[in-house]
This record gives sequence, structure tokens and C-alpha cells, in this order.
Amino acid sequence: MSTVQTLLLYYRLFYYYLCSGNGIDTYSSTEIDRRILIHIYSLVLVIRLFSLPHYRAKCYGDDLRANLRNVIVPFTGIPLSIFCLNKYVCLFFLIFIYPLWAFIGSIYLSFHDSRKKTVHEHFYEQLLRPNHWFATWRINCTIVTYHSYKKWEQTKEQYAMEDKGRFLIEGNKLNIPVTPIFDVPRIMIKHKSIEGGMGINIYDNFATNHGDWIIQKVFSNSDFIQRLVTSDAPLSTVRIITSRDSSSSSIKVKTMVFRAGRIRQKTDHNAIFYDIDFNSSHRLSSGTTNRHWYQPGFKSFDTKSMWNEQNYSVHPDSHERIEGIKWPNVNEMIQCVCQAHEKLCPNVPIIGWDVAWTNEDNQLMLLELNISCNFFNGHFDTEEYTKFCYEWFHALDI
Repeated sequence: MSTVQTLLLYYRLFYYYLCSGNGIDTYSSTEIDRRILIHIYSLVLVIRLFSLPHYRAKCYGDDLRANLRNVIVPFTGIPLSIFCLNKYVCLFFLIFIYPLWAFIGSIYLSFHDSRKKTVHEHFYEQLLRPNHWFATWRINCTIVTYHSYKKWEQTKEQYAMEDKGRFLIEGNKLNIPVTPIFDVPRIMIKHKSIEGGMGINIYDNFATNHGDWIIQKVFSNSDFIQRLVTSDAPLSTVRIITSRDSSSSSIKVKTMVFRAGRIRQKTDHNAIFYDIDFNSSHRLSSGTTNRHWYQPGFKSFDTKSMWNEQNYSVHPDSHERIEGIKWPNVNEMIQCVCQAHEKLCPNVPIIGWDVAWTNEDNQLMLLELNISCNFFNGHFDTEEYTKFCYEWFHALDI
């Protein structure tokens, strides 16, 4: 398909869904890949849902602005939240800016991507069926936003689990292995040298004193994980995505990724991502990162592109070879998150779990759940994921 044909197909589908107000399955053509329909329909849903209530914000637009303020498209220096000021700015972005960026990226790809595709082939992929981490994250967010809006009365208690404090309280009630909290109403933290009443901070515990703060000890990595990262790396967790189909109550795992934390970081959000083969070998792939999506301003121009091949077989800080290592407790982690999904949020379509393997008696703990979840570059069954998304959009359209 030529560049012009690709662009015309994008606009034809986009305007059809936008102007008709119809559901995803009303555009019937056996020649169009469902993955394309999912991508474009979910873009239109962003406009439809923009001003409607969101499960963790006043409206979906507010949630987009809050969560995209630090997401920068590589080599632009521009935070995506700028294009979410209102639904008309967002619409302008989807009609004009997004196709332009996809075309510029396709030119770059034609020179640097190892697959050696043409500009036309890359443009088709980037505009109509992107498969990078941000594209799937956005689709996941749209599904749960649509679901929470349509099924709010039946599911509002389940979506409340996104609140980290509520998650810990309900998890304890249901005997889910969540991280423990200190049973004190408040704590004082003061600097050892600062005088005159300065350097003092008092934090009220959310669990016992109606405060805003979760007060916990800092947990350490298990011996197995600690051998893979540096001694001053943060708690390095495993992100597991679980889901349920629109026509079934069974919980499945979509992807599983070890986030190997970087040196002197507070959390593993900045990490090297090692996909775990949870189906068979339980071995880790070579590592990747999406850190270049979080480089603001001029830093955005001096970083690896999201399209450059990444191959972190060895962790860049610890210099330990991680690719090929067998993860020992895959089944236990999967059982833990599937039970948590079934007990806490049985009707929510998709959830990301942060699982910590700590040195507390070799214990697995759930730090939090993320309903608007991203795959952190994890491998997943594309055909199964396409079917999952299409069927959920269709079920919610009815």
C-alpha cells in the first residue's frame, strides 16, 4: 500500500467512526485487519470519552493530562499532555500531527530499522497498526475507561482498587499477599542537624489516622534478584498483566516482564525490561527500555530512538548477564496475581500487577495494581490480544 493509500485509509476509518458514532463492528470489510480497526476506533473513543467521567479523575481528559505530562515522543521534546488541553486540540493532533509524525518516523525507520522495510511499509505500520509499548498502553487505557464508564454501578468498588491505600486494606481483608504497613497513626521524620523547629516532617497514616501517606518499611530484593542488579538498585519488580475476556470469567496472563532497576534510582520505573517466557522455558529475553519516552526538553534529542534495536543481554550497571536466565518462581507469581484479580477486580478487563520478590523470608508481595496498564515492552500474543480488544469494544458498544 502506498503512502497516500495508507493515509486515505486512516482518514476514511477515522471519519467514519467519528462522524457516525457507530460501534467497532459496523465497519465491515474482510480486507481490513482487525488490528487496524482496534487502533483507529480506540483513537476515536478518546474523543468520545474525553469529557466523560473517569474512574480516577473528573473526566478522561483530566486523566490524560495527568499521565501524559512526562511522556515525550522521542526527538520532539514535546510532552503529549499539551495535545490533551481539550478535545478539539486532541482532535487536531489526531488529524494532522499524528500522521505527520508517523511519516517522519517512517523516513527515519527506512534508514535505521534492521528489517529494511520501505518508507511506505513503515508508514503503514506506524499509522495504522503500531505495536510499540505506547500504542498498547493507550489501547489498554481506552478499554478500561470505556468499561468503567459503561459499567460504573456494577464495578465502581473494583475500580476503587486503583487507590494504593484502598488496595492494601482490601488485600489484607482477602488474605492477598500485599505489602504490610506500619500500624501507627503518624510518624515524625526530622533531620539530625537542622535546628529551630525546621527540618521536621510529620506524616499521617492513611490506614489508622485518615491521612494521605502509606507508611511502610523499605523492602529489599531477594538474593536471586540482588545478584542481577547493583547493591544500590531499587526494589526491582515483575510486571504481570492479567486479563479476562468479555465472554468469560477466567483470568489469563498476557505478559510478564522483569524490571531490573538502575543504579541509585528510587524505583524501578527507570529500568531495563527483560521479558519472561511464562508459557514454557521461564527464561528471560534480552533487555529493552522505554526511558527515551521520558526525556524532556533538549534531552529528547540526545537519546536512542524507540525504533533502534535494543539488546541489553547484560545489565548495563551490574554487568551481569540476564538474558537466558531461568526465573525460578514463575508459576507462584502467576497464581498470586490471578487470584488477586479474581478476588479484588473480577470484572475489570485488564490489570497490571507489580510483584516484588523480597528478602522477607523469600516472600512474594503485591505492591499495587495498575488498571490503566502498560506492557513495559513485554512480548504478548498479538493475535490473542487483537481478539481480546475487539471483543471488549464490541461488547461495550452494545
